[in-house]
Formats: sequence, C-alpha cells, structure tokens
Amino acid sequence: MKPIWIILITVGGLLIFGGLLTWMFVWLHRTNKAEEEGIAGRQREQFPARGWHHTERDDRAVEVFNSLQRFPKLVPVVVGFDRSPRAVEAHDIITGQHRGRPFFAALFVVDEPMDSSNEFVGQSGLRCNTVWVRTPVVRPTLDVRQVLKFASSVNEGLGLGDIKVGHPEFDARYQVTCEDPAFARAVLSPAVVEFLLGDDRCKGFWIRGAQFDAHYATGDHRDPVVLAGDLDVRCDLLDRIPRHVWG
Repeated sequence: MKPIWIILITVGGLLIFGGLLTWMFVWLHRTNKAEEEGIAGRQREQFPARGWHHTERDDRAVEVFNSLQRFPKLVPVVVGFDRSPRAVEAHDIITGQHRGRPFFAALFVVDEPMDSSNEFVGQSGLRCNTVWVRTPVVRPTLDVRQVLKFASSVNEGLGLGDIKVGHPEFDARYQVTCEDPAFARAVLSPAVVEFLLGDDRCKGFWIRGAQFDAHYATGDHRDPVVLAGDLDVRCDLLDRIPRHVWG
C-alpha cells in the first residue's frame, strides 16, 4: 500500500474517532442536563406538597454524620486500622417527614484517617450518600447485615458477636451484633425476619443513637421519586419492628 493511502486512512480514522467522541460528549451533556432539569422540576412540584426542605449546602450538617461515628464499633477490626471517617462537607440536605417519620438525607464529602495514629491527611473526596430515618427514642447500637452463610459461623467462632434469633435460615444468612442481645432479639420480630429473607432490595439495617438506616442501594436522593422509594424501604422495616421496643 502506498504511503499516501496509509496517511489518508489514518487521518480519516482519527477524524471519525474524534467525531464519535464529540458526539458522545454532546449526548452525555444533553442527557445529564435533561436529568438535572427533570429532578429540579420534580423538586419544585413535590417538595412543597410533601413538606420537605432542600438546602444545597450547609457544612454545619456534617455534625449529624460525625456524631454517629462516635458510637462504639460493634465488631472489632481484626486486620488493619479501626478507622472512623469524618465528614467535612454536606451537600443537598433534605429534611422532612415520610409516612409520619422524620428523616435526614444528604451527600457528604468524607475524609478518612490515613494511618494508625488517626491523622487526617487532606480531603479524600469520598462521597457518601445517606438517607436516615429517625427512631422514636435512642436505643442500643444494633447492626444486622447479610453475610455469606459460612461467615456467620466463622464470626461466632472468633467471638465477634453474631447473636442468634432461633431462625435457622436467618441465623445462617445474617450477622447480628448489638450492645444488648435482648434488644436485638426484640427488634428482630418474625415480621422483620420474614421481610429480610424475602425482600431482595434490602440486605439488613442498623440503629445508632436515634438514626435508622437500611443496607440498601440508595439512589440519587435529590430526586423526590427516588428518595420516597428509599424511605419506603426503611419505613417498611420500621413498621415491622414491635412498638414495645421503643417504649
């Protein structure tokens, strides 16, 4: 093949590739812009009707995140450092009530200690999307999370907690750690156990202080439709917890 044809083919390929890249960037920009406009429109329409309040940024809200990090870790770290992240920025804070329960949702920029001395070195830029529902009262710290079936037995053998509730399938699939085993068993009513075993959306939940969260893939909480769905999962769980545990 003559050199001129090689040059023409190479230049033509680069032009086509560049054109495709440009088209892709334009398409992504338009798509993102349409999504942002859609979210803004749903916010204007639904937030006032729901009584929800949105603040684009208020770094004073980082205290909500950081206050939860002060609760003791339920499962000791066997390998590595027992790190507690620290929020340094708070964006898109949304508060209000859903199904009669107060909630707090925000996007936090989180910094993490970089070594065993717990020194914070700059901002890591890690983003943490949170959707928390407030419990009626403060209760013992509780964590319920799905694990591999053999992991539950291993953790129990290592003395890392894992409270049993007497349901073989649940005890094999979930690790339960709590400061108060009696409280954990009271929370894990048959209705809660059935929900966790039967609903693939949710892989568990935790309680710290007066905040409740589900181990569930949270979406873009700025979108009221998405946020309502995320809150529904948490409220579905809370509805199944016996009322006497809050008494």
